[in-house]
Amino acid sequence: MEYLDDVAQEDPEGVKLGQSKSARTANPVADRAKSLWKTLSNWITLAEEGGCDPDRTVFEMYVSRPVSGTLVDAFSAATTLDASQAAILMARTTLWGEAPKYPLRSAVATEITHYVGKVFDADPELVTRVIKNFTLTCASGSPQADVIAILKTHPISHSRIRDIADHMSGVVKNRIDELLEVGKPAIVTSDEFHTWYTAYVQKIDRDTVLQSHAKRPSDQETEVYLPRVFVQQLDMIGLPFEDKLEAVSDYLMAAADRTAWAASGDVDPTSFDELDVNLKRRWKNKRLACKVAHGDKCLDVQGLALYADCMDLTVAVQQKETPDHFIPGCLHRLADDLLIGWHPEFAVQLRPKKAA
Repeated sequence: MEYLDDVAQEDPEGVKLGQSKSARTANPVADRAKSLWKTLSNWITLAEEGGCDPDRTVFEMYVSRPVSGTLVDAFSAATTLDASQAAILMARTTLWGEAPKYPLRSAVATEITHYVGKVFDADPELVTRVIKNFTLTCASGSPQADVIAILKTHPISHSRIRDIADHMSGVVKNRIDELLEVGKPAIVTSDEFHTWYTAYVQKIDRDTVLQSHAKRPSDQETEVYLPRVFVQQLDMIGLPFEDKLEAVSDYLMAAADRTAWAASGDVDPTSFDELDVNLKRRWKNKRLACKVAHGDKCLDVQGLALYADCMDLTVAVQQKETPDHFIPGCLHRLADDLLIGWHPEFAVQLRPKKAA
């Protein structure tokens, strides 16, 4: 970035020099656009001074939306020396008029006179070689959408693409900023980028971890749920107020995750039914073990021990790890329907209230 050009790409085959142009309103490659002629003038000067080998360099103008122009289209289409000479002749005739008097030369706008003169007065052979390797690249109008379109061709989940695009854009920008801050060229190697990209894709899209995008609710939002049955279950075992707020938060975030993962296709909805069956079976086994270990203690202590044991459960969904809040939140969901409970007498005491 901003080293050999706005953007440059270097590989064993040569170099691509890229000039990036925004085109929200005006056309930066119109026949008499300053940006077009200044760019061509700069590239020709660079070639004259030995800064690049025009035969091993691609000269690319990148514009953020579809644009065109008679001259730039001719330049971009010229892939042979003969075609390049013809394109340059057409451009000179258009702007200066017929040789040798060039009657239109004096009418060229002042802001481009110097740049046009640099192109037309330079060594014709050199200019021809530059134009031969000139190309115009137009984006769709949304560079972000173009990046996403490229990622869609990769073997990654479509639900992860926007996250990956945003992350990699941030990583590259941070790296460039770090280099510039210490006075080094903003160069990112393909190996570096591939390492960053592969590591992040493996982190979030290798069927090992389900990523939560659920927002943690505020205390005011959680307090609305304090009358719910699953919170009454926590009252029965004497859980502190702060822990009840955390339980409500887990419940809400887990519910949001279940909806989001099903909608995005990350999880088949039937897997949640299987999870509920699994959790009820685990709860039943732990309740039996708790009764054996703590049967001589008071009922609320037995319930507290069972609750603490169940909150440590780790259960995968479709063989994928889940966020820390998810399994506790799913247990609270079951507790809200009185399918499981903590206090040994939870069903006796709460079922009438649930029915009411």
